[in-house]
Amino acid sequence: WPPLFAFLTSHTIPRPDEVRRIDFITASPAVSSRTHWLSIEAQLKALLPSKVHVELDAEHRRFRGTTENVARLAIDLGRAFPDAKVSGPFVIELDGGAMLPVSMVSPPSNGKRLIWLVRSGGAWSVAQSPPPSSRKGPDRQGPFKEAFRNRFILVFGTKGTPEENARSLAKARFDAETFWYRGNGSVDIVPDARFLQSDRADEFRDRNVILYGHSESNAAWPALLGESPVQVRRGQVTLGRRTVSGDDLACLFIRPRPGSDRASVAAVSGSGLTGLRLTERLPYFTSGVAYPDCLLLGAKSLIEGSRTPIAAGYFGANWDVESGEFAWRD
Repeated sequence: WPPLFAFLTSHTIPRPDEVRRIDFITASPAVSSRTHWLSIEAQLKALLPSKVHVELDAEHRRFRGTTENVARLAIDLGRAFPDAKVSGPFVIELDGGAMLPVSMVSPPSNGKRLIWLVRSGGAWSVAQSPPPSSRKGPDRQGPFKEAFRNRFILVFGTKGTPEENARSLAKARFDAETFWYRGNGSVDIVPDARFLQSDRADEFRDRNVILYGHSESNAAWPALLGESPVQVRRGQVTLGRRTVSGDDLACLFIRPRPGSDRASVAAVSGSGLTGLRLTERLPYFTSGVAYPDCLLLGAKSLIEGSRTPIAAGYFGANWDVESGEFAWRD
């Protein structure tokens, strides 16, 4: 049909080095981060729309534009310019700030020559390539439900009391069967000791991990979450500088997996048997039910409803609590 082929001919996707203006919006870099030669790497406020409007003046080697709710950007010069024109100085001007002269870019990696831009205190600056292990990025951004990707593994605890161990295994099996039913996927379930043995042999390298139990019942916790600002043990939960006591606390949270540049580790944890049972009432596989990076609640939520979480929020761009967005019920 000639009109169809005429339409396709007149609507071809341009090559990246032919694009001179970018208007891009995303709600989460974990879902959509890049268009042509520009990528949004991190947000100022999680899950609010992040916007960039940037024009490239190739003749004068200048990028100029505006941003909204963007904490970190990357510009790929290898895609913006033909190879012969990548070298040389550039000028970048964002949000009406000072012009940033750029003469150095990151070493070529997978065909990319990147300029990293970081916003701090309302001003933009050129930065070195941030280490993936210490920052949020498109590969691992949160929130909690993003952990159930990347061939995730369910690891149950065996170092707690008999009741805690039984509860941990039962919850892992229940989640695996729920995912089997809802997602038509088969999930690996392994005990903590088996995971640690296999992890040393790189059998589960770069796969997301879901831990069940707490720091005293799951032997894999110290290796995967020992440096986390969120710690769950019998009788208490510590979140940043605050500690909440009780055996009825349930806590869901996601963190970067140590030793991996793209994998995450999440915890389905409780401070006691009551808290562990409470996790059974959190339907994180149900469509439309959303959770932040971290959620802490007590058994009263079963009576008082979803308006009574103890704490909820998002970690900062460096996975810390201090620069994140957290709300507490005092």
